[in-house]
Amino acid sequence: MPQQRHQNRAHVDRASGAQSEVRYPIPAASAQAFARRDQNKPQNPGLIFDRFVPDWGPQPTLKRDGLEAVRRAAERVDKQLLREWNTRWQACARAANGEPFGLTTDWRLIAGLGRKGPLEVGFTFHRYGFPILPGSSVKGVARAWALLQIAEKVGTTELKELDGILSADGDKEREKYEDWKAGQPAEVQKLADDFRTIFGTTAAAGRAVFFDAIPASLPTLELDIMNPHYPKYYGGEEPPTDWQSPVPVYFLTVAANTEFCFAVGWRGTLDDEGRRLRDQAQQWLKDGLTQLGAGAKTSAGYGYFLPPQPSQPAGAVSQPAATTQALQPAPTSPTPALPATPVPSEELVWRTGTVREYRPDKRAGRLVDDETGEELPFHQEAIEEKGWSPGKKHKVRYAVVEREGRRVVVKVQRA
Repeated sequence: MPQQRHQNRAHVDRASGAQSEVRYPIPAASAQAFARRDQNKPQNPGLIFDRFVPDWGPQPTLKRDGLEAVRRAAERVDKQLLREWNTRWQACARAANGEPFGLTTDWRLIAGLGRKGPLEVGFTFHRYGFPILPGSSVKGVARAWALLQIAEKVGTTELKELDGILSADGDKEREKYEDWKAGQPAEVQKLADDFRTIFGTTAAAGRAVFFDAIPASLPTLELDIMNPHYPKYYGGEEPPTDWQSPVPVYFLTVAANTEFCFAVGWRGTLDDEGRRLRDQAQQWLKDGLTQLGAGAKTSAGYGYFLPPQPSQPAGAVSQPAATTQALQPAPTSPTPALPATPVPSEELVWRTGTVREYRPDKRAGRLVDDETGEELPFHQEAIEEKGWSPGKKHKVRYAVVEREGRRVVVKVQRA
């Protein structure tokens, strides 16, 4: 049994006003740690975020300062703890028939922004103090992408209705599903059956197991800001008027170029069919992370991951500290020269601009010319780099042609 030590506390008797000493028997190590509490302040950013945000009183920068304290704590976390956690995580994933793989964020990532917290903006930390993407969120990304692929082949935009057909279970629902499937081509029938097996139905769990996504090496947290210009309008007090003052809202993000480890396991025996389905689930997850993004504010460019690099095969996550370098995006090649012989009827004009918005789900976006301020729409087909989703405020180089008296964006490149 651990050695006991009495921790003394002052106590004032309310009747006599005399001060006495209250002794609490606690383990000696706990008493010593408590005595050193001023020197050993909490180093776990998740714990600080949820329980120990410093209270500096009512001042305009309180939330920003609190988040800044969390960000600074994230720089002092135990790197050895993260390495050991990665080792255990990978062992668990492989024990569940999973093959870990790594993907790197293209830009900033926000996990759990909608969670409640003392600073009114949420963030998802593991109990060890590192940012994670919960397995439920990871599964949601893969499932959303799979549903979109089936909807595209079926030729429908009614995703809710299609989701109900694929997910519902029971005697009547199963009969409805079989009737629907009978009217689809063989490719759709196979995808639909795979979807139900991988993700499950309302009556049965899916066979695929989606693990929490964890950082492969020490992640960097950064403060970001939302700046609503009409706070009274959003609060329901008055219309959006020009005399309202913006009220900045600060929140935490994971910095760009951060590698996360992902894994999809499989329930039961991993035979040839199980391996095929697990690999299908893994591919849906990769495509979803690169095309739909994860976390909050994906419509503004947050949360997208870079496609796997050719030199990094799936399941090659080794020592976490080393894989980050392997998964860094390749250096951008020099900007290609203008075409030597442009098409006479559509001469390309190259300019520079800034992305205002890109919606992978809509396969379209908008950019603003840096010189003229003109806003131009562009389609996914104009993006030359396959798999790249230009985020908000990304600098791009784009080409336009004149068609029927208007300028049309036909090529978009990294600046």
